[in-house]
Amino acid sequence: MAALNVLVYSGPGVGLDAHAYLMRTLRQFLSHRYAVIPVGPETLGREPWESKAAVLVVPGGRDLPYTVAMNGRINERIKAWVHKGGRYLGFCAGGYYGSARCEFEPHTSLEVVGDRELALFRGTCVGGAYPGYSYKSEDGARAVEAIVERDAFNVPGAIWQSDPTLVRVYYNGGGFFLTDGLAGREAGDDGVSVLVRFPPDVTDPYDRSKQIRGAPAVISCKVGAGSAILSGLHPEYAWDFLAPSSYTQPHNRGLVSLLRSHDASRRRLLGAMLRHLGLDVDPEALVDCPDPQHSQRAPRATPMFLVPARASSVADIANTLYVLNSIATQQGDRGSAGAIDRVLADTMDDIHVANAATGDARRRVDGCYQDAVLRPEDPGPPPPSTCATATVSESGGGRRHSLLVLCTQGTLPGTAETPRFNMHQTVEYMRHARAHTAGSWLMYADTTWSTQTFLEKNLKLQAQLPDGMVFVATRQLAGRGRGKNAWISPAGCLQFTMLVRHPDLKQAPVVMMQYLMSLAVVEAVKALPGYEGIPLRLKWPNDIYALLTPAADSDASTDLPDHGFAKIGGVLVSSSYKSGEYTLLFGCGINVANRLPTTSINSVIREYNSAHGTGLAAIPVEKALALITAKFEELYRQFLAHGFEPLLKLYYRSWLHSDQVVTLADRDYEQARVVGLGSVDGQLRVRSLANPGATYSLQPDGNSFDMLQGLISRRA
Repeated sequence: MAALNVLVYSGPGVGLDAHAYLMRTLRQFLSHRYAVIPVGPETLGREPWESKAAVLVVPGGRDLPYTVAMNGRINERIKAWVHKGGRYLGFCAGGYYGSARCEFEPHTSLEVVGDRELALFRGTCVGGAYPGYSYKSEDGARAVEAIVERDAFNVPGAIWQSDPTLVRVYYNGGGFFLTDGLAGREAGDDGVSVLVRFPPDVTDPYDRSKQIRGAPAVISCKVGAGSAILSGLHPEYAWDFLAPSSYTQPHNRGLVSLLRSHDASRRRLLGAMLRHLGLDVDPEALVDCPDPQHSQRAPRATPMFLVPARASSVADIANTLYVLNSIATQQGDRGSAGAIDRVLADTMDDIHVANAATGDARRRVDGCYQDAVLRPEDPGPPPPSTCATATVSESGGGRRHSLLVLCTQGTLPGTAETPRFNMHQTVEYMRHARAHTAGSWLMYADTTWSTQTFLEKNLKLQAQLPDGMVFVATRQLAGRGRGKNAWISPAGCLQFTMLVRHPDLKQAPVVMMQYLMSLAVVEAVKALPGYEGIPLRLKWPNDIYALLTPAADSDASTDLPDHGFAKIGGVLVSSSYKSGEYTLLFGCGINVANRLPTTSINSVIREYNSAHGTGLAAIPVEKALALITAKFEELYRQFLAHGFEPLLKLYYRSWLHSDQVVTLADRDYEQARVVGLGSVDGQLRVRSLANPGATYSLQPDGNSFDMLQGLISRRA
């Protein structure tokens, strides 16, 4: 199983700013392939995170609360995981914490001195490297001129371009590492490489009159089969995170401008650190920024276009457009845009509603109007904060502004406005793959936060959208998976949320609806002539897998996910109930056309062609959407009439779990063998290996990482 999770410690002790800056930077560098996920001590201690974690990152803050939260079982798990090949990255407090001993500000009121049990670096981290640190201000911060030891990184030389070896990097309170290169002091262990050194003005916290020349600022440690990088610097801090007014001391005036002038080199330094750990870094994060005003090119949402796709009734189309216009309140004129602003103040977003202009030659929405509505989401740098004493929340605050553009058949946006998704072609595919309700309307945004969250939280808009409406986005900034998981959204991934209103019917229990969508994804491909043998599989309850290298005569229906299979998609369902009807939001993400992060439907088709001598065509993302929604409606109509029982044979034909052995977490980890799926409650049916007469129904134990690592049972 590919390790695709970047876990960021978010528990007691974490600095709020340090955490926020780190999450934003890691997502810029890694979200093309990895899910960057905040995790607290409870998750690290109880859930099976190890098999899917690519790296554990511990940000700056206070090291001592880290020990309180993670000493014992959690540190044992982290250390064992790293020894087996895991990777650890610690910044500032995370660097102190990853060392065998921390000596911070000795003989002062800030003193924190003691051994650390994680000890990935078996030496001591001593700090601060510079005097003046304060928990309540930025007085101790500096733009340090770090000395980069490029040869130690063992990464392609092209990453550095024409960068200097002296790079300005943000520093505030970090330490230096006592390695064999510091004679006369306690040394570290073999397998340690110095990646970056402090300049010669670093002083000894035990005697500030004494300079420490060549003090290691960033080190790499071999730990069994794994590795760790510990840093006393903050290369994850970009200059535009910071407020110049916070830096008033003689040693840090001009800090922001110094960091700004070295920003490209700072980003490539961080990229080299990540690559040194074996991570795949997005090349876009390493290039010189074309916008000198923003180092990180903070992403922003784009307009949403709502168009009739399968809806054909002129009256229905006109009524939908009228209702959506009428629920928005007129707010006045937008000035230079010259457009009347109608705003739907919804639960989460202020949704600005506009009508597309008629005529193919005219621009659909005035650019000034778009800029006025979709202003940058980042309100600017927050004031310096103290360190957190509780788990960091990812929810954030404040209202967002969204632009919803209502289109008719003649005002579909062209490729100039939706360059990564052809809406004209999508509508053609939708009409060719015949259905009535599913995909009746199509809403598309090139970039949004989350299609699922937008529809889930904006209840006024949701109530007026037609049944079967599908919201598609090319890029999600905060895509959601099951539980606390994030969803990776690389180019070529089809991600959408479909709105379905489902009656409360005894013969069609709502709990089984999640299986219809995952089954529809697999069957939509296999129903194409010649594609019947494409090895797509279902993992209970709602994940889609593909066999990576199918053989011509393979029958992989009983293989387990770890044996040659890779996840390519999943389904997330949220629901509400009112007046005898469920409102369901099916969030679906399927990697159709990108080999990253694991494989894709089209990659599997190419492998199948090579193994079988066939010439099956790749499936465009737009066509995949049409096929999946049409197949869902076909299955849904059968489900409404006859329930899920008649669909079980079709479901079993593609699932991964025949005769699979699972663990019962609530029965002293008793082993049991899967015998089937409940057609009414959707739970796994298993038979005890120790007592074949005992059968159980299983449900998830609530962990976020692997549904089948531990299951809660009840006697069937």
